[in-house]
Amino acid sequence: MNPINSKQLYYFLTISETGSFTAASKKLGLSQPPLSKQIMLLEEELGVKLLERGSRKTELTEAGAFLYSRARDILSMMEAVKEELHYFPSSAKGILKLGTISSSGNLINRFIKAFCMSHPNVRFEITEGNTYELMEKMKNGIIECAVIRTPFYEKGFECVYGQEEPLMAVGDPSFFSEIPTDTIKLTELSGKPLIYYRRFDAIISTAFQNIGLEPYIFCRNDDARTCLQWAKSGLGIALVPKSISEMENSSGLVFRKIDSDDTVTRIAAVYKKNGYVSNIAKEFVSCFAKEYASLNQTDSTE
Repeated sequence: MNPINSKQLYYFLTISETGSFTAASKKLGLSQPPLSKQIMLLEEELGVKLLERGSRKTELTEAGAFLYSRARDILSMMEAVKEELHYFPSSAKGILKLGTISSSGNLINRFIKAFCMSHPNVRFEITEGNTYELMEKMKNGIIECAVIRTPFYEKGFECVYGQEEPLMAVGDPSFFSEIPTDTIKLTELSGKPLIYYRRFDAIISTAFQNIGLEPYIFCRNDDARTCLQWAKSGLGIALVPKSISEMENSSGLVFRKIDSDDTVTRIAAVYKKNGYVSNIAKEFVSCFAKEYASLNQTDSTE
């Protein structure tokens, strides 16, 4: 059995993205016969058909679509390994493949700036996604570390947690006309249309169960920014972390801190415990820990 090589994967990606062997040949500076031969060898090795040749366009088969989704990550990882070995084992220079969530907000911005100032020769490749997607990418070695948000299953990960952060109720002033204070109780949210990030299902469900009420869930989605956009349209009340509510353009909306111990969350910097993790990634998480230790000391003296 011959191993798949990076050249074959690159040829396959190029054909997939250009849509034909002819266009791919021109882009690669390679005649069609050797290109076709490499794809044929790749299909034989994998035991599946990857491409359907048409009169005008080449289409991916189902197996081809699956390989395409993986091949890009594989080639990216191979390039990252070359870069890391070039600077190995330094933590002062190189590329950090970092995952971030949309709701990290202002809590992470100040830290990133401080990290860049103390590590001026570190460059970044950022992958954005939700917490579960980023944890999966860490497991697969596509990214090295990530800034994610609780709740998540921490087994197998080295985790450093930031400060507790309350969820905020954000919406059109008409939803809060009878609530003049800066905080809002869960009982006061009962019966109102709620919009929230799907990952907060367990938090919100538990919080309402603990007061014996059922939430009126108007919309679940996969991005805290979407919650605010819908709230801005007057469709309901967004339940979002405080940091994202401060970060987005939300003029005309009312903000109320939810008065409940059950509706708190934290961001965390994490990396996988088992397997190789670069010194840059470890240094990033260590700096995150120092930053939030400093913040906690500042808060305790105020």
